[in-house]
Amino acid sequence: MPVLAELKRQMLLDGLDEAELQSVAQVVEPLSFPRGDSVFRENEPTLGVYLIRSGEVEISRKLPIDLKTKMLITVRNTQNCCEIRKTPYGWRQVFAKLLDGQFFGELSVIEGKKKHGADAEVIEDAELYLIRSDKFAEIEASAPSTMLKILRVVARVSSKNMRYLDKQLLRLLIGI
Repeated sequence: MPVLAELKRQMLLDGLDEAELQSVAQVVEPLSFPRGDSVFRENEPTLGVYLIRSGEVEISRKLPIDLKTKMLITVRNTQNCCEIRKTPYGWRQVFAKLLDGQFFGELSVIEGKKKHGADAEVIEDAELYLIRSDKFAEIEASAPSTMLKILRVVARVSSKNMRYLDKQLLRLLIGI
């Protein structure tokens, strides 16, 4: 499938016209990751925004946990409140499992962070597009109306995620 057709399926680029998609197509880099690889790890340098062409990517973060907290997590997990699990690398909190058409890494880029605040691990073989941070900034400088459309999508997705986290927090606090 040509790059332009694939970009039309990307949530982040929703609402972009043909010319805007064409300019984004000029800067995206295709990447491939097998299952089990990491796209990035917490505290690694931020490269840019990733768009998922195919596959599944999990965003998680390592948690420093003591015995009392382990017991609380066990209780909360039985209530299906949030996903925190033990892995061979320690306890992890899963923030998101992302599929075709979704995106990640945008918060680090938008906030101007030099390092990622979480891990992105490939759950199923993944084909991604990367928009490097400098290219993202070039789009912002040269095509502010395009960037406004992109940032509206980021705001919409962030708002949805915040509402979900708010519900999860309420479930944790009052057990509903």
